[in-house]
Amino acid sequence: MREKQALTTGEVAKYCGVNFRTVIRWIERGHLDAYKLPGRGDNRIPVESFVDFLNNNNMPVPEELDSGGHKLVLLADVDEVSTEIASCVRRAGWDLLVTQDPVHFGFLISQNQPAAIAITRPEFEESVRRVVRDGDHKEMLCISICGSGDGVQGLKDGWLHLRWPQDQQQFILQLTSNQAA
Repeated sequence: MREKQALTTGEVAKYCGVNFRTVIRWIERGHLDAYKLPGRGDNRIPVESFVDFLNNNNMPVPEELDSGGHKLVLLADVDEVSTEIASCVRRAGWDLLVTQDPVHFGFLISQNQPAAIAITRPEFEESVRRVVRDGDHKEMLCISICGSGDGVQGLKDGWLHLRWPQDQQQFILQLTSNQAA
């Protein structure tokens, strides 16, 4: 569990390998959330906001700041289904990274070491399977989500196949049971 609740601009600069003035510019431009201390006016950056900033900018999260929460990387088109899936993932207490690009998806997997991945485009399953196998991600939960009438359902070749929205509860149950593990 993390002890620190907030970081100084100098600490953030050190984690990012930039000058503290760059951090102040990020704050001024609204890229990074911060608050000012009364009296002195020094900036403090909440750790949660900083971790979100790192994730949103595909920057590595230092181990000492990582909450230990589970991460799921989702390869999906931006549509109502992906929005519902994202909502379920967050309700289950997982951190979520989403992309529409299969190459970026592979990058996110290698950079973030997620506990689970999910795809909504079954045509990418074989290439994603190779990325997972070649990256030695044996413990990763792999989920393929398709439309209501499409495809196979259940566990097949190490992948959990679900239909949306029928299997939404099973999806949430899988995430919450995996979080306890």
